Order: sequence, then C-alpha cells, then structure tokens
Amino acid sequence: MGYKKTVLEKFQTKLKHILIENSAVDTKKKVKIGKTIFFQYSRLQIKYFKKRYYPYRKVDIIEENFEVIIPLNHENLSLFSANAINPPIGAKRIIDLFRNATGDDFHLIILGAKENKIDLGKIFITKDIYDIIVKIDKEEGREKNFRVNNRIAPFMLSKFKISLKNINLNKDYSLLLKEIIESGQISKADVIALTSNLESGETNQIVIEKQVNKQVKWLIETIENIISEKEITVPKSKELGYNLFGFNKIDITGPEHLMEIILTKYGQYTLFGVPALLNTNKYVTHGTLSRSQFDLILITHLGDIEVVELKRPDQKILDYDSQRGKFYPSKDLSIAISQAERYISTVNKDNDNDYLIEGKKIREFINDEIGGTLYVETVRPSAIIIIGSWATISKDYSKLSAETRAKVTKQEFDSNGLRAYRELKSSFRNIKLLNYSELLEHARTRLELMK
Repeated sequence: MGYKKTVLEKFQTKLKHILIENSAVDTKKKVKIGKTIFFQYSRLQIKYFKKRYYPYRKVDIIEENFEVIIPLNHENLSLFSANAINPPIGAKRIIDLFRNATGDDFHLIILGAKENKIDLGKIFITKDIYDIIVKIDKEEGREKNFRVNNRIAPFMLSKFKISLKNINLNKDYSLLLKEIIESGQISKADVIALTSNLESGETNQIVIEKQVNKQVKWLIETIENIISEKEITVPKSKELGYNLFGFNKIDITGPEHLMEIILTKYGQYTLFGVPALLNTNKYVTHGTLSRSQFDLILITHLGDIEVVELKRPDQKILDYDSQRGKFYPSKDLSIAISQAERYISTVNKDNDNDYLIEGKKIREFINDEIGGTLYVETVRPSAIIIIGSWATISKDYSKLSAETRAKVTKQEFDSNGLRAYRELKSSFRNIKLLNYSELLEHARTRLELMK
C-alpha cells in the first residue's frame, strides 16, 4: 500500500529548501534569520509576520504593515513559491486594492480562506478569487508593455534602425469569460448564443452534462427542504414557493398546488423520466357532469398514459388501529386511491365520445397537446399517487397514548409501519404508490447513473 504524505509533511519538504536558500533556522516551528522571525507554522496554517527578507537588496530586511495567514491544505500549497520565506507576492496587491477601494487600514489577509469576506480589518479571500485577481493584474501589466512597445517602435526604427520584437500576449480568454459572468451583465440569451456556437462533440457534451447534473442536484435538495417541513400551511406553501423557486405567492393555493407547480415545471425529465408531461387544469366531462380533473398526465415511452394524483408532502400515509395493532390507509390516502381508480376508468374511455375535454375526446385532446411528437392510444393506463414522505409513513410514536406505547416498542411500531407501507405498495394492479422521498431517491439514482 502506497504512503501518502500529509499536507504538513509536504509543506515541510518545501521548508527544507527555504531554510537552505536563506540560511534560516526552524525553531519550534518558527522560521528565523538571525533573531528575526518571518513566519510560524502548525498543521492548520502558516502565519507570516510583518518582516520580509530580500537578500539581494541593500537593506535585506524590511517591515510591511500587514500580516498574512494561509490555511494549510493540499489546494493552498500551490500558493507558495519555491522560496517561500515571504508570503505570496500577490498578497500586497490584494491589500493595496482593498485599502484603496474602501479607505480602511487592513492589517491581515487570509489567503485561501473558505469564503470571501472582510471583517474587522481582516480580508478573507478564497484561492480561486486570489488567483483570478493576480492573473488579471499580470495580464494587464503585459498589455501595458505591449502598448508602450508599439508606440515606441516607429521611433526606434526610424532613428536607430532597430526593430522591436513583437510581444505575444497569450491572452487568457477564460479569465475574460469569468469577469463577464461575475459582472451579471450576461443574459440567458447570451449563454444560449455562446453554447450554440460550440462544436458538437465530447467536450460540448461534458459542458451540457455538468449543467444538467447541477440543476438536478439543486432541484432534489430544494424539494427536500420542502418535504422536511413538519406542517405546510397555505401561507407556508406560498412562502416556500416564493423563497425557493421564485413563484408568485398569489399563484399558489396550497401545499398540493405548490408540488403540482414544481413537478409541472421541473419534473418531466428529472423526476419522472418521461417524454411528455401535461398539466391541463381542465375537467373531463361526462354528459353534463364534471368527472375528473387530472393533476398531471405522463406519457410513457410506449405511448401509454399515467395519471398522477398529488397529495400533500406532510400528510400521513397510514393510520394505526391500537386495539388490533394494525396499520391501514389514512383517510387522505383512501381518497387518493378512489380518485386514482376513477382516473384509470376515465382514461380507458379516451376514444369515447361521451368523455370529453374542451369538447374533444381525451385521446384527441392529449395528442393535440403534445404536438404530434408521440401518438397516444391507451392500452394499459395506470395511475401514480404521491403522498407524504418517509417521515410521515405513520403517526409519530411519541404521540401515541401511553397505553398503546406499553403494548408496542418504537422499533416495532416503525418497522411494522414500514412493512405495511411496502405491502400496500405491492397490492395494487394499476396504481403505483410513492412518497416524495422515494421520488427524490429515484431522481438521485438517475443522477448518479448519468455521472
């Protein structure tokens, strides 16, 4: 088995070179030349004091007016030069930049910090942002030399017969792109225009997949925040929709409607993995009566219809009979099962003149909605009920009566409830029962397979 050096051991390898080059000594993890301490280190960080050492200057030791701390980790090791008796040269550029911009007298900079912030005379800057600023500074310096060189060149040629060499800028356009993105001036249309000009192929595919994976991860985590709520009231659902997704509060009528909006907008590929998803908000009429209003309609790859019935993510799935010690479907789930059965019966009439949506037969209406990309002809219609989460399979054990808790332990109650839920899931022929946690688990599995 190979031996892997720790970060401190890697730094101590660099330290040997520092000591030799500068005739310095390491005393109790303090690096000194003579009596002057330049920095000290531990397994967590390196701290540079205000003294700097320049052996080729007339005055070789000078004092700056700021200190530098570098957290010690594998990524930050690249901040150190080969002879790192002094902190990275860009540290002074950062200090001057912030002092000039704010008028504050910063006395400490933390390079390679976890976040970017300023706090009580201290500058915390991540390695990514430090690297960008230093690269821009160097690039601008080269451009200045280039412009000066071009303007001087005619005089050098006419007066001295000397041709100045052309300077190759090697401009880093990736830096420019980062600046544009950070400015917030680039629009979605600009991004689309940029990516549409990329040549097809492996690298372009990687760009697309990374963005898709990022979007899926965000969606899963955001919906998890919703289903983790113990009780979702109408005002709460409006707040969640506005804060997490930017939906208008007035457009959300309650928890079920919030989930319907989310799944309509984001669910087709990420959560359901189907070629078509419809949210019609239209009733199926039978004669003069309104028979059904489907929450969502999924069109499978085989051209069949799956009707989705959505319930609240905070609803209990099973109730418990303490006398018999048995679990059974809750009232909300029982209603959902009845609705799902009626939906399947209705969809089976998709070519029936008596079952219409906006005056069209169901099959005709759906085919018009999906724009002819698929042809729907119902063979095996089914329904999906989505209700609750793993946390709402059954009643909270702590809320059972003392008499009931005396009969069954929490472990028995939870395991029996989970078994009853799984048995119920497998008992239907054309109805699939899911909770929102399972829906997200399926999406997470697809995401890992994509990776």
